[in-house]
Amino acid sequence: MRTSIFLSSLFIYTSLILSACGSGSSESTTNTSSWAPDTTNIFTSLATPLLDYITLDQSVTTATAVTVNTSIILGADYFATIPSIMTAKYGFEGYMGVPNLTGTDSAAQAAAFAGNISYENIDPSLQAASRAYYSASSTQSVSAIYGISATSADTIPVVFSHPIWPPSVSAAAFQVTMNTGAVVTPLSASFLPNSEYNERQTVVLVGHWGNRILPGQLGADYPVTVRIVSSPTELTFVTPLGLISAVGLSVESKNPYVIGNGPRILAAKLNVFSSLGESNPKWLNASYANSGSDLFGSSAKYRLRVYTSAGFSPDGISSILPTDFGKFFILVANDSSGKPVQITQTGVIYSISGYGNIKVLGIADTGLFQSTYNLAYVEDHDNQYDIILSGDAAAIARLSTIRMPSSSAYSPVYNPGGPGNNLPSNPIGPFTVASSDQTVNINNNLLSGAYVTYVEIDGPVSKNALGLPIGILQGVAITNSATGYKINAYVDPNGKRFYSSIPVANN
Repeated sequence: MRTSIFLSSLFIYTSLILSACGSGSSESTTNTSSWAPDTTNIFTSLATPLLDYITLDQSVTTATAVTVNTSIILGADYFATIPSIMTAKYGFEGYMGVPNLTGTDSAAQAAAFAGNISYENIDPSLQAASRAYYSASSTQSVSAIYGISATSADTIPVVFSHPIWPPSVSAAAFQVTMNTGAVVTPLSASFLPNSEYNERQTVVLVGHWGNRILPGQLGADYPVTVRIVSSPTELTFVTPLGLISAVGLSVESKNPYVIGNGPRILAAKLNVFSSLGESNPKWLNASYANSGSDLFGSSAKYRLRVYTSAGFSPDGISSILPTDFGKFFILVANDSSGKPVQITQTGVIYSISGYGNIKVLGIADTGLFQSTYNLAYVEDHDNQYDIILSGDAAAIARLSTIRMPSSSAYSPVYNPGGPGNNLPSNPIGPFTVASSDQTVNINNNLLSGAYVTYVEIDGPVSKNALGLPIGILQGVAITNSATGYKINAYVDPNGKRFYSSIPVANN
């Protein structure tokens, strides 16, 4: 069974983690960070080639999906102990490759209607971009960005617990089984829109996955399982134990048109704020500068990263705004007597008796900073949202849960492909369903960080028989002062430089 490949790989890497680590000298520290204001990371001179490599990658303006498959995983979160597929829900039907869907005029609205696509009602004076009006892509855009020919194709975001090594991503690594028994290979697989260097944990599949007829009804066609299979380039996790094969993993694919299958929070990870790994190639404008420090400056002290099953939207088209925390979320912190304190608004100081204060500044990992926000605002619509906090460390550590009520005074969220804000003018649909009430425990990683880094700046480096990179340790390149997390600089036997916080073999 292919599952045994994954389990065997995991066992081997766990067993060899200590013997696989190299050794070397240390380096004096000097702060050479090129990221937004952030006092938690200390850079040595060994980091300079890495920073130069990142700067070069950020300068890319070619709008193609493959530009995100560069060999960069930098300060990326992982959300579980054992690498897994957390979810691979059928995303939406028919939104990838809509004929004649260009611009924002009446012809574009007619094309959306003809393609069964919802279309937002926006004041024309706002001069909003097309992404503010619809969450679909034209046939021309799909061809240009993904390099495929597709008309009315569908998506499946495959949400992994750990980042995926970008050069290992290919459509051939994925296999989708339909309710009819048909087995389908995607037309494309890419990180888009999960493009930032610290968030390449989700791979979005584009293909023809069925229709919007609900399960149990005549003619229903939909995916039931997503599996990782052997392929010329084996899909690989980047984990604290090393590079681990994902081959053999599978997960059920739930239907987003069925009530109860709306968007979900999969994990909530609490860290001291760090801008390490934020940003991406410049052509991905909405996520180029949308970190906590980009939006809230030096006031950003802590980050609660909300990891989701798909991109959230207030209606399936419009963006989550940096000011929207109180519209969707409730945080709970427990005071010294065990009493829960609900945190419901931004800009309000909440006292956590016995520990100090907490204040929510807003939501980052949305879009760029603006002085005001409205329906013209376009965020990156990926699988991460960062609730940015300030306050006393002891109080922040008392945060225990995040809730998304999705009803009453709180708005639900939708996957892209939801009904929009102009229901009377919608085509027949149906559209992706709303979220339901949910509460998720907060993982406190204030001290551990729970990050991984692996960056090859001179091309693929030498690996041993177990797939571990081989290198001589040059010293520490980056240290996170809040957690002690370190990124080391290495040179492989052929002189190729790379950076890693994962195990490296020394022979």
